[in-house]
Amino acid sequence: MKLSEFEFINYVASRIKSGKGVIKGIGDDTAVVEFCGKFGLLTCDSLVGGTHFLESWVSLVPELFFFLGRKLVSVCVSDIASMGGAPLFSLITLGAAPSVELEKFYEGVESALCEYGLFLVGGDTVKSENPFFDFFILGESEKFPMLRENAKAGELVGVTGSFGDAKAGLEQLLFGKVKDRYLINRFLDPRARLREGREALKLGVKCAIDVSDGLVFSLYAIAESSNVRIEISSELIPLSNNLVSFCGTREKALDFALYGGEDYELVATFPEELQEKMEELGFKVIGRVMEGNGVYLDGKLLKKSGYDHFRGKE
Repeated sequence: MKLSEFEFINYVASRIKSGKGVIKGIGDDTAVVEFCGKFGLLTCDSLVGGTHFLESWVSLVPELFFFLGRKLVSVCVSDIASMGGAPLFSLITLGAAPSVELEKFYEGVESALCEYGLFLVGGDTVKSENPFFDFFILGESEKFPMLRENAKAGELVGVTGSFGDAKAGLEQLLFGKVKDRYLINRFLDPRARLREGREALKLGVKCAIDVSDGLVFSLYAIAESSNVRIEISSELIPLSNNLVSFCGTREKALDFALYGGEDYELVATFPEELQEKMEELGFKVIGRVMEGNGVYLDGKLLKKSGYDHFRGKE
């Protein structure tokens, strides 16, 4: 039986020895290393034609390649945001297929770089039959970064934004019909929560993750890394009016929110005494960390499910 994506990651992690200066290697949103007296944050992300996007979508969204340029940067910056850091420098690798609108793509990249205060300092460009884009960031944090393994029993679970919108946007693109452009934009043009991450770290928050493979999957990542149980309430999970309207019922919208993925919002755990300040930052409390294991919704154990690049959705 072939390994799943995450089984393979664990296999690689078990065989790689941490080098000098490595504080946190494989297993979190970014690696953490010693860097000029601060904590250096290293991460990379990719967009691959046929996996993350279809070139045919340009007929539905003429600005497709502009948005892909922005998304490539944003999803990588989101990793830095989840650690409470700031992005500094970046590299880009472009696999240029004939169909790629390079000028629009780099306009999107430039737009996102300006938004996040990030500098592009180099990269590589190659010819490819199938388009692919890869982005690497070096960031930094003055305080020890927020990690998945630091959740404690008794803490609250808070999130930014709303969930499920990106899945609804993707469904429209896959079915070839635009019903709600807001939801499509949420999929193609996510915003990294840099301010929220940095301010949460300043408040003393020690545990966070960004949601790329689904809310439930991200909560499981925290629960398993921290060896805790997480309980959330369906009534507290934030859903946009657009999503509920698109799905027809709140129940279906909730399923999108729990398992959809690509929202790139932040999940953090924090002591009750920080609730008011975290809510001022835009976090909404959806549950609590308990002793035990697993992730529960309204008292019922949820199946660990998310997107696996080797097997598809599990």
